[in-house]
Amino acid sequence: MVMTHYMELLSLHQPWNLIIFMLVPMVLAETILASGIFTLFYKDRRSQTWQKISHLATIVLGIFFICVTIYLGVSYIPAIQWRGPIDYVAVWSYVLAVIPSILLLAQEFGLMDRTAPNEKKTMHHVVLMILFVVFTHFAMVFGMADPQLAGYMPPNQPMQMDHSMMNHDNMNHQQMNMK
Repeated sequence: MVMTHYMELLSLHQPWNLIIFMLVPMVLAETILASGIFTLFYKDRRSQTWQKISHLATIVLGIFFICVTIYLGVSYIPAIQWRGPIDYVAVWSYVLAVIPSILLLAQEFGLMDRTAPNEKKTMHHVVLMILFVVFTHFAMVFGMADPQLAGYMPPNQPMQMDHSMMNHDNMNHQQMNMK
């Protein structure tokens, strides 16, 4: 099976790339989503705690993911020899997740939704997080697929050998020890 560049990236330098490119963003995203939901659910003092957690996790995710995307755009993507449409979808959907992360960061720093009520801000926050999760999950799903499913033919693909025993009828078995 041929891997997409997304899966290849995750498999390089084990376990560090897996931690950097998948674990950290997903843990932060899930923390932010859970915080947003609990903030909407609780209307008392507990919601302030969840808002603080969400605020901190969003800032960390936004800065972290912007840095990851810059790294990919400068160091990894220019060297890619694309492996067909599945490879494009896997890599570019991951990179596109930077858009909601930038918008989330802008919201956290008060550059967006300044005058909106808290409930509306939280709702926008949750929607942007869902977009982030959708992009990154598209990357994961397409990243796990074999690029050959969409017609990619790897260069220098080894020939498949036929190991059928049907053509060996004329073999001489006289020297076999039959006990």
